[in-house]
Amino acid sequence: MIPRKWSVLMAVAVVFWLVIPADAGFFMVDQNGETTLISKGRIKNASEGIVWILNGPRDEMIFINDDQKTYSIGTTDEYCNSLSAMFEQMMKGVPEEQRKMMTKGKGSSRQDVSIVKLGDGGTIAGYKTVKYKVLVGGELFKEIWLTLDSSLMKEYKPLIPVLKKFNSCTNSMEMESSPENTPEYQKLWEAGFELKSVRYERGDSESETDVVQLDKKTIPESEFKVPSGYKQVSFAELLKAQME
Repeated sequence: MIPRKWSVLMAVAVVFWLVIPADAGFFMVDQNGETTLISKGRIKNASEGIVWILNGPRDEMIFINDDQKTYSIGTTDEYCNSLSAMFEQMMKGVPEEQRKMMTKGKGSSRQDVSIVKLGDGGTIAGYKTVKYKVLVGGELFKEIWLTLDSSLMKEYKPLIPVLKKFNSCTNSMEMESSPENTPEYQKLWEAGFELKSVRYERGDSESETDVVQLDKKTIPESEFKVPSGYKQVSFAELLKAQME
């Protein structure tokens, strides 16, 4: 017979395991019906036929093409290097003067970006939010609603360093610098998780993020792994295929 003391300890351990499941996470749906999974510093999403997984603690990126049964995997730096090499290859045939003209606005948006906290932003998808506005050169650039929910931020925060790195390398491919790539803007990533944002440009407004559902959910580890039987291809091969 198991001593009562050990029976109690085992019961407590079982309850603890049930209350805090190892695979806990969040299931998110936006206004377009696109789903995103967040769990233990990892995020999974699908865009234009490609499933991408970003693993913050491992500084790892995975792209999965279910149609072709292929995948690419590596560090964020390896992906960014491949992206940079592809960009340079594309620009080789562009005359120097034209390249200068194409990138002349790069860096100009860094000069005056400021963040203003407006306070209570109401409830979105069942979560309380704080509203901010982003000003560029004194003009309204974006309104953002963030949730500070502690359980969500626990799952999300390990992603932030890798998201910043990924955002920086993708922005480097753009012809003009973006306010989102400034230190001032990126402080918002530390402040909370974005549930809604509206961008303003030339007097027009455009909804960029609009989460309509956000649920705590036990997410299987298999969601963040490559399906068996898929063929590995390099990031360079992946990017080339996307360009064709």
